[in-house]
Amino acid sequence: ARISVIQRDGLPPPSFPHILRFEKTPNLAGLPPRFTFEPDFPIGHIEGLAAREPGVIRIIATVETAPNRGVPAVVFSNPAWILPNPPARLYWGDLHIHTHFSNCSGCRCLDPEWAYHYARDISFLDFAAPADHLRGIASDPTRWPRLQAAARQFNQPGRFVSFLAFESSHAQGFGGDNNVYFLHDDAPHFWLDREDMRGIAPAVPLETLWSAMDATGSPYFTVPHHTGRAAKYRDWQEPRYDPAREPLFEIYSSWGSSEMRWSRYPISGGNNDAPSYFVDALKAGARFGVIASSDDHATLPGALHAFRVNPFGPFWQQGYAHKGLAAVWAPALDRPSLFHSFLHRSTFATTHYRTPLDIRIGDARMGEAMPADASLRRRRQIQVRFTLDDNVRAATLTLLRNGEPIARQNLRGPAL
Repeated sequence: ARISVIQRDGLPPPSFPHILRFEKTPNLAGLPPRFTFEPDFPIGHIEGLAAREPGVIRIIATVETAPNRGVPAVVFSNPAWILPNPPARLYWGDLHIHTHFSNCSGCRCLDPEWAYHYARDISFLDFAAPADHLRGIASDPTRWPRLQAAARQFNQPGRFVSFLAFESSHAQGFGGDNNVYFLHDDAPHFWLDREDMRGIAPAVPLETLWSAMDATGSPYFTVPHHTGRAAKYRDWQEPRYDPAREPLFEIYSSWGSSEMRWSRYPISGGNNDAPSYFVDALKAGARFGVIASSDDHATLPGALHAFRVNPFGPFWQQGYAHKGLAAVWAPALDRPSLFHSFLHRSTFATTHYRTPLDIRIGDARMGEAMPADASLRRRRQIQVRFTLDDNVRAATLTLLRNGEPIARQNLRGPAL
């Protein structure tokens, strides 16, 4: 078990002089009755925990104030599935983090090394990728080599996986905003030494980016994001989609949802009325796996709140407090395994919470393709397994096809 404490601004406090008192957890051996943090270090680990049998484990603790003042608070761990010999494991990450190399958010953004440190040691994510704007990377020739070095430094197979990445912006009608992710940490970035590349919406086709990346010989893929924004959107009626180069779609971030035109999370800054949303891509014949990530402009991946404020400045309320997270099923926590799973769409997206989820149609798992033969069209079994965070006892499960709900089930009980 790994434990960290953060303040309202997303940063760790200087100390946390309180005790965690654990409830008895069925099916879990080795959990002590209490835990105390080291002085001046509000991050802790509990080693040697063991599950007695398969099932779901969630640790519940009460925060005891010292010395017995105030109101104790109850906190829950992320739920964990215990399975015998699983063919894949579930890993969590943020693939869209901005650092001060982006030249976009003033003093809110921090160093790329901090992005990895926060993701690994404070948010306890399994993988992360600073994806800075190209215009910021190109403004200083030392920045891309430093991003390469940071990706190399923080890549620790079995513990934490780093990905070299950047964000490539394209004007409306030229492909919109896309991120590029590399398998290796020595790949080059994309740049055209032209004046229009320096703006926020270069009139450079997405195909030009793909051609340049193909020429490097370094394995990569691209991911479109906030395609539903009012400006710089991507119209899915344009003949641009390439399934080999873009297996995933960033469906949600702290800036909002691009799932469909009308959403609980409209894009910050405004939505458009064009066929530019995820459901429009499906209707146009695209086949995507989905992820969510923070698109964080405060360099706090995995934190609950998205933005730190400027010193002595007003609170910046653009965006949502709940960031997005990318979940991937992969056989091992290393760069090749995760990269392969991304390419094969073994992913799902959440708004902040780390809810384990597994969906199958017959023997096919999420991301896989299967022929819609006559038998499958007559009858098919859809299996959905999930466990909600925070000991929630009720949920509504909705099955959609191309954005239209076709089945809904209300669920209640402690098994969720």
